[in-house]
Amino acid sequence: NNDGWKVEKKDDTNNVIVEMKKNAKGRKIYRCKAKINIPANILIEKIKDTDNICSWNKTLLKSQVLKKISDNVGITYQVTTDAAGGLVSSRDFVYLYMLGWDGDSWIMGGQSVQYQDAPKAGNIVRAVNGPGLQMVTPTEMSDWCELVWLMDCEYKGMMLQKILDIAMPLAQTSYIECVKLMAADLKKEGK
Repeated sequence: NNDGWKVEKKDDTNNVIVEMKKNAKGRKIYRCKAKINIPANILIEKIKDTDNICSWNKTLLKSQVLKKISDNVGITYQVTTDAAGGLVSSRDFVYLYMLGWDGDSWIMGGQSVQYQDAPKAGNIVRAVNGPGLQMVTPTEMSDWCELVWLMDCEYKGMMLQKILDIAMPLAQTSYIECVKLMAADLKKEGK
């Protein structure tokens, strides 16, 4: 029964699937799964490098660590690009994250928090992320891994639900495209 997850978008050619279900509050949450042609350890290092993630993740305009609490815990600030052909304007997030392992899978989990030293971008709506994660798991083939992104995002601002229903899966597949392009570029460089 897939635990209530329903396929929203599937692209067999690119090995990507986006599923949706409603959380306890009735808000839609999304889970994106993709097979990526990059060794897991390299993808993990790229995702962990918050301050340089915009060099390959074109869904973000800005990304920075605001506070490092420990080697595995911190608070980040990120600003998204406009999405869905401009129907969805930029949002910013203040996100508490924790890094860890579950067996062979590396996980970066977290959620939005209030943080007094976070930037205040006057014209950008602050979105709120409920509990979510990105998980990278090696596959049998050493130069491939699986990437899972669980997203529970309250976009805030004036937004029609039907636009959000398009924008959320699109945000996830756009991110996957960025990951795949970065992986292809690294391969060309012999990494």
